[in-house]
Amino acid sequence: MKKLFPIALMVLGLVFVASGGYTIFRGFDAKDQVRDELIAQNIVTPEDASIPNAQVKGPKTAESMANIIQVHANESTGGRPYSEIGRFLAVGGGDTSNEAEALKDDQGRPVANPVRNVAFQAATLRTSLYTSIMAWNVGDLVIGLGLMIVVLGFSVGGLGVALGAMAIPALARRAHVEPIAAH
Repeated sequence: MKKLFPIALMVLGLVFVASGGYTIFRGFDAKDQVRDELIAQNIVTPEDASIPNAQVKGPKTAESMANIIQVHANESTGGRPYSEIGRFLAVGGGDTSNEAEALKDDQGRPVANPVRNVAFQAATLRTSLYTSIMAWNVGDLVIGLGLMIVVLGFSVGGLGVALGAMAIPALARRAHVEPIAAH
């Protein structure tokens, strides 16, 4: 039984190292998928962005693009968010969500408010860009956790080798570990 515990630690250490390696791989894979999707969209930041004329392919350029979208949306909406903009153009100017007060087209239907559509599109695009930033950061977190699991695996496996060297003399000779009590 005293030989089984060190062997179990060594096996557990190997399992942790393999699991940590897989976790690291998945973290890098997630970041690659996000980057590839951003590149596939072929988004380039405009001149007035904090990072001008750059292809959006990572968290910094995605954030720059999301921020400039908000600036442009605020210019179009007067700073009002989507939820505060009426669905239709109003008869006397402005906007309303009341169909009775709405400006009508030739068929008598209320005319949609284009400013509300701008606000909606801006909110949708910003949410998508910030989701890519979040996914990138989660990928970093997964890589860090994978590294911690690998270190834990080497620690547990090393402890198993050390204990095994004390319990199994053949392992001590093979691992070039000499018990301290032998001196």
